Amino acid sequence: MEDYISQFLNYIENERRYSKQTVLAYSKDLKEFHKFLESSGETDITKLVYQDFRLFLAFLNERELARTTISRKLSSLRAFFKYALRMDWIESNPMELIQYNVKKQQLPEFFYEDEMRELFTAIEVSESSMQLLHSALVELLYATGMRVSELTNLTLQQVDYDMSLVRVIGKGNKERIIPVGDLALKSLTKYIQELRPELAAKSKPEDRNYVFLSKTGLQLSPTQVRKILNSIVKEAGLNLSIHPHKLRHTFATHLLNNGADMRSVQELLGHEDLSSTQVYTHVTKDRLRSTYLNVFPRAKRQSKEE
Repeated sequence: MEDYISQFLNYIENERRYSKQTVLAYSKDLKEFHKFLESSGETDITKLVYQDFRLFLAFLNERELARTTISRKLSSLRAFFKYALRMDWIESNPMELIQYNVKKQQLPEFFYEDEMRELFTAIEVSESSMQLLHSALVELLYATGMRVSELTNLTLQQVDYDMSLVRVIGKGNKERIIPVGDLALKSLTKYIQELRPELAAKSKPEDRNYVFLSKTGLQLSPTQVRKILNSIVKEAGLNLSIHPHKLRHTFATHLLNNGADMRSVQELLGHEDLSSTQVYTHVTKDRLRSTYLNVFPRAKRQSKEE
């Protein structure tokens, strides 16, 4: 089974162009399943049956893992066995019978608009030698809703200054076009013109084309982006929890709060399924209620009487 797993990981990395982080997650999940099978004595992929997967699911539940974590692990298995069936490694796919629902959906964390202003102010007054990079990085994450892997893999050729657009290569090597606001574009331009040449001078040829570079001239990694965000908040003494995906959530929430339609937000985020975008409707209900009370005549009269 290990050879099949290796072939699958090679496929999603080199043909589907999944990010390194995604490939690593698939690898971890599939190797965990293989290790579980070794303990049960059956590792022949052609002999696995429905009960093997039910036992693995029970094993995951016994460890009291979060339902979202279990769901992700099962998703990795579904993708692998779907590929195995397509490659004729197996005659039927026993994973098709496995169902698991994440009952409680965790609402996405996001920043309120005044919190975003605090964050940008903290960056503006920072005395860090990398201040221009920090500003461009946060501005672009917030203005485009890009995933952190999409940001770190962004190349100079993917930025269109004349049209104020970025061409993002997302999951499954799918391309989407995202407009960039004036403030974000101004911040990005300032970084590229004033700081990036200094960083690029230290770069190796394979890193020189990436937009965001580290102090040593290497391609900035997702882990480094997370550390940068945490350092901004910590140094400014802000009482905020921050991570790259929270800025993506903020992007979507603020768009919907200010009247964007769901389909547009879905396209900008690169979601294949509208249900992935609909989670943001939960965090915009307060805004909707406020609009209703301010606009609907009868609601306004009732609120005055109260």
